[in-house]
Amino acid sequence: MDELAEKIGMDPLALRDKIDPSKVRGMGRKIGAERFDWSRRKPAGADPGTIKKGIGVAQSSWWRIHSTNATAEVKIFKDGAIEVRSGVQDIGTGTKTILAQVVAEEFGLQPEDIMVRIGDTLFPDAPGSGGSQVTASITPAARNAAYQAKLKLFNIVADQWEVSASELKATDGYIISSKDESRKMTFREALASMPVSQITATESRTKEYEGDYLHWDLGSVQFVELNVDTETGFIKIDKVTAAHSCGRPINITQLESQVNGGIIQGISYALYEDRILDRNTGHMVNHTLDTYKVPYAMDIPEIDIALMEDYNAKSSTDAYGIGEPANIATAAAIANAVYNAIGVRIREIPITPAKVLEALNKA
Repeated sequence: MDELAEKIGMDPLALRDKIDPSKVRGMGRKIGAERFDWSRRKPAGADPGTIKKGIGVAQSSWWRIHSTNATAEVKIFKDGAIEVRSGVQDIGTGTKTILAQVVAEEFGLQPEDIMVRIGDTLFPDAPGSGGSQVTASITPAARNAAYQAKLKLFNIVADQWEVSASELKATDGYIISSKDESRKMTFREALASMPVSQITATESRTKEYEGDYLHWDLGSVQFVELNVDTETGFIKIDKVTAAHSCGRPINITQLESQVNGGIIQGISYALYEDRILDRNTGHMVNHTLDTYKVPYAMDIPEIDIALMEDYNAKSSTDAYGIGEPANIATAAAIANAVYNAIGVRIREIPITPAKVLEALNKA
């Protein structure tokens, strides 16, 4: 994209605006360019001196991947306990937290009121962690199961109050009549009044409400500012601005943490990681982190994240994954920024000091 833009004399961001129909990425380009101040970009190699500054941009696309083989069971107990169970796992991305949030929201409670039990083959099936599909798959199932359990509880309370269950609502820890809000009881009191010891509801992830789920609107636009030392070939990344969408954000802190992690991994991919394979034996030559480089704390730049909320009404939560989309654009944006700094394009990663010097010497 950048090379094409240069050949036709167009700003690379403007070219993307012209040819990319995605409204989400269009907004990402707009928000990111303003926060990053894209207007200060100079022609390639124009920065004077030995250490040259460059800025670049790239964007990623991702599908709205989900699995309908994702099931959750919600159990509410007479003693006040509330559980959500699923065979889904949490590999550190916060699955347990967002399940608690989704179920709590349906019941009008707090996440700490919900016990989450996952990762057991005795629990209902759910997908593995791959394709950034877990959030999109399991949160609608959990919400739907919580909704069905809530309706069963409403029927019990409605019989006691001699009202229609349709007029009841659960909010702020209470069950309330929407027609007479003076009639209310706490959620725990409602559970204690059940004639049975527990209510259980199990629901699976439904198909998308309309259309094909393989939409390309998810993803990011990432801007990179860096310096290249033309005497040593060393690259120092100063800042990354990243505008991201994954549908409806459920937990902002976790979401930003995953974007941070994806950007750091992308920096590692672009500048350091070099998998060396012995093609005669198929064995990896660099089998330890001593010979397989990754960034450390001093290599991490300022990261500015702009989250875009994008509601397509495709499921009962409208949430999708961010794990892989957070990584994809980083290396391309770095490569474009390196070119903008030195005026020579490097087409192979990792972009090491040796490759920078080799490219400059050839130029």
